[in-house]
Amino acid sequence: MSTSPMQVSEARRFQQLRGHLSYLKLNDAAEALNRVLDQARTERMSLTAALEQLLEIEVEATEARKLAARERFACLPEPWTLADFDFAAQPGVDEKLIRDLATLRFLDDIGRGGYQKLRNTP
Repeated sequence: MSTSPMQVSEARRFQQLRGHLSYLKLNDAAEALNRVLDQARTERMSLTAALEQLLEIEVEATEARKLAARERFACLPEPWTLADFDFAAQPGVDEKLIRDLATLRFLDDIGRGGYQKLRNTP
């Protein structure tokens, strides 16, 4: 069983591409390369679509690492969320107001000239 020069060339090119991705420290993209190329082949994706998907994997992994680093740097005791907050134990905290603020809806109000109202609110 011999391999054709085309297969050797493709295998070599694949290894070089993985090596380039690793050298550039795009490790998640390097790990996903085989899967993305297989998907591109079976779904007949364009080169730009496959490349975009590969880079999206790397961007998402980078963002996840950055978030984890910011959480570690913040030295928070636990990664709590608003859902974890015990409003019953803190009766002085207005739960409705906090949940409304969590929607960030006030940013839309600011965009519509609500900043002046917000600034003048006691």
